[in-house]
Amino acid sequence: QIKLSRYRCGGLLLGVICHHHIADGHAASTFYGSWATAVREGKGFTLPSPFIDRAATAVPRSTPKPVFDHRSIEFKGGEGSGSSQPHAVLPMDKIRNITVHFPAEFIAELRSRVGARCSTFQCLLAHVWKKVTAARGLSPEEFTQVRVAVNCRGRANPPVPMDFFGNMVLWAFPRLQVRDVLGLSYGGVVGAIRDAAARIDEEYIQSYVDFGRVADANGEELAATSTFGTMLCPDIEVDSWLGFRFHQLDFGTGPPSAFLPPGLPVEGLMVFVPSRTVKGSVDLFMALADDHVAPFKRICYSLDILPSRM
Repeated sequence: QIKLSRYRCGGLLLGVICHHHIADGHAASTFYGSWATAVREGKGFTLPSPFIDRAATAVPRSTPKPVFDHRSIEFKGGEGSGSSQPHAVLPMDKIRNITVHFPAEFIAELRSRVGARCSTFQCLLAHVWKKVTAARGLSPEEFTQVRVAVNCRGRANPPVPMDFFGNMVLWAFPRLQVRDVLGLSYGGVVGAIRDAAARIDEEYIQSYVDFGRVADANGEELAATSTFGTMLCPDIEVDSWLGFRFHQLDFGTGPPSAFLPPGLPVEGLMVFVPSRTVKGSVDLFMALADDHVAPFKRICYSLDILPSRM
C-alpha cells in the first residue's frame, strides 16, 4: 500500500507498507530506487525487469529431508520458537520508540575496538547488543540472542539472482550468556554474530525449503514469531538498511529530507538506517520497554566493557 500526503508548504510525504510475503528489505529497496529512477527519467525510460520466478528459488528435493528444527527456529509453536524464552506481551503504551545517532567518528572507533575486519552493521550490532543487555539489568547466567535477517540469494545452491523480487531471507541467531555479551571484547561479540550468520549456508537453506514442502503437504498452519506488543527481552531483533543510498530516492526534486520507519510495535526491535545528513553516520531506530530507555541512553555512547550487572 502506498499513501501520498501533500502538505500546504509544498512538502510531500510518501508512506509505504509492504508485507514480507511479497518482498524482503533488499527487494523493497531495489523497488524504491527503480521507482524513483522511472519517475525522474520520465517517458521513454525502460527499467530492466526483475527476476520473479519464485518457483525457481525454492526447489525441494525429490524426497524432502529437513535437517534442522525449523518449526522451533523460525515459527511459533515449537519448543524454543527461536527465542531464549517465551515472549511476554507488553502494553503498547509501555513501549517507547527512540532514535540514536552514531557519528562516523564513533563508528570508526568501534571498528578499531573489534581488532579485525568487520562491517559497520556488525560492529554497531555488537555495541547495541551490549548496551541494551546492560540497560535491561539481566542476570549474568541468562541467555540472550539477536535475530538477524540474512540475505540468502548468494548463499543458495544454485545462487538466486540479486535482482530477485521476493523474500529470500532467513534468520540467524547469535546467542550468548549475558556475562559474555557484557564481558567479551567487541571482537568476541562480532565473532559470535559472524559465526551465526555463516551457519545459514546452502545446506540450511535447502533444509528450510524441504521443511516448507513437508508442512504444505501436511496442511500445517505456521505462525510468525512476533506480533504487536511482543516483548523480546532478553532478546533483540535487528533489521538494516545500511546498504541503501538516499540519492536512489530522488524522484526529480532531490533526495528526501528524511527516511525513517514508523513506530515499531515490538519491544527489542531495531533498525539501522544510514544518516541522511552526515556521510558515514548511522541512525538507530529502536523500541524499548519504558523502564529500560533511561539506562540505555546513559550508556549508549560508552565504549567501556561493562560488568555483568549494572
